[in-house]
Amino acid sequence: MKLRWWLALFAASLVVASALLLRQPAAPPPAPSPRATPTPTATVDKTALAAALEITDPRERARELGRAFQLLIAADPEAALVTLSSIRSGSDYDLALFLVLDAIGLRDPERALALARELAITREQSAIYSAFFDRFTRENPAIAVQRLALVPAGPGRENALRALASAWLRGDAPAALLWVQSLPAVDRAPALESALNELALKDPLQTIELASKSLTGAERDRTLFHALQKITATDPAAAAGLVSLLPPGELQTRAALDVARNLAGKNPPAALAFVQTLPAGSAQTLALNNVLTGWAATDPAAAGRHVATLPPGPAQDAAVAHVAVLLAAQPPNALAWAQTLTAESARDAALISIASAWAQKDPAAATRWVAAQPTSPASATALTGALSYWLLQDAAAARDYVGTLPATSQTAAAASIAPPLAQTNPVATLAWAQTLAAPAARDAAVSAAFTRWLDNAPADARAWLAPAPLSAEFKARLLAAPR
Repeated sequence: MKLRWWLALFAASLVVASALLLRQPAAPPPAPSPRATPTPTATVDKTALAAALEITDPRERARELGRAFQLLIAADPEAALVTLSSIRSGSDYDLALFLVLDAIGLRDPERALALARELAITREQSAIYSAFFDRFTRENPAIAVQRLALVPAGPGRENALRALASAWLRGDAPAALLWVQSLPAVDRAPALESALNELALKDPLQTIELASKSLTGAERDRTLFHALQKITATDPAAAAGLVSLLPPGELQTRAALDVARNLAGKNPPAALAFVQTLPAGSAQTLALNNVLTGWAATDPAAAGRHVATLPPGPAQDAAVAHVAVLLAAQPPNALAWAQTLTAESARDAALISIASAWAQKDPAAATRWVAAQPTSPASATALTGALSYWLLQDAAAARDYVGTLPATSQTAAAASIAPPLAQTNPVATLAWAQTLAAPAARDAAVSAAFTRWLDNAPADARAWLAPAPLSAEFKARLLAAPR
């Protein structure tokens, strides 16, 4: 039994340590109560504790401090309590405080609560009340309620209320809910929110009903969202009709996205109908993307046909761009689908997205295909995007390929790759730029490369420019170019 307690406590120390790492220094910790004076016969080896506090790595220090302090507590809890005052404030102090209060709480809960009231003064330290009241409630809910009187107002009391309500509801939901409803208003909201979040695991519909009647503000919204998540996982069609209970905002958007994704896997037409009930804007766009992602996973052709039938305009272009990425795993099929789109803006959106997704897997092939398309603003965007991936894979090959492009597409391509090339070797990049056959491409590449160099190393860039075989007018433009 003692070994089980030691292992459980050690595991708790690791959890607390990870939560408290890298904290900013706080005020010096208060000295413990005089009652904590160790007995004269206490003989505790503190070498391990001192060694742990010298460790520089935060995670290793927390692990070794937890182990050493547990040994100190096992030998003499009162000596451990006094030793707290010698530990520098911060995560080390918080971990030691948690361990010693938890150990005292096992033997003398009332004293542990009195010490916590004196020593647990920060929000992080008040987490001890969650551990206390979870254990108290599992042992005896009625006594746990009585001990609430020993907890001061603030974060510690909120933690105690939440832990008590959650633990009690797991054991006796009707009694827990009756107690929560009897609390004064200042205590009721956090306790009820925690109780209902626990209830949502078993009965999310009842949770929604109670939260709608008894909670307001952020507590109500968080509880409804949590319950909706549980319903969405098993019955997304039912959840679709409940999303409107949440006010417009982040939580409603997240709930709508969850419903759209889950419903699309079971009934795409119903998912599309749900999306149309959402207000126009980013939430509707994101929800539609979730539907299309789920639909394309099982029937990509059907998802492609659907977006092709949408009314022309920005909404269709956004949907087309999303589906194009999903279809680009098979570039020939994706390109054939793109040609069926009647709106030019939709075809352009598909071209850019397909080229980008394709280039992430085979940038050379994607770049060559885009370069063979008729010149247009969309093809220029697609080309520079594909080249960016080729640069990451083989910068020399991408650079040499740009040198072979016709003048109509070489200018934008050269200007796009010159800055990243100049980031690592500006002199070589400027030398390459001056070899380009098209004058516009040559000037654009030199300008882009020099500007990057001038930003990174102004003195070196100016020193190169002075003797460079460039016209005085062009040099002046290079130096005057906005950066």
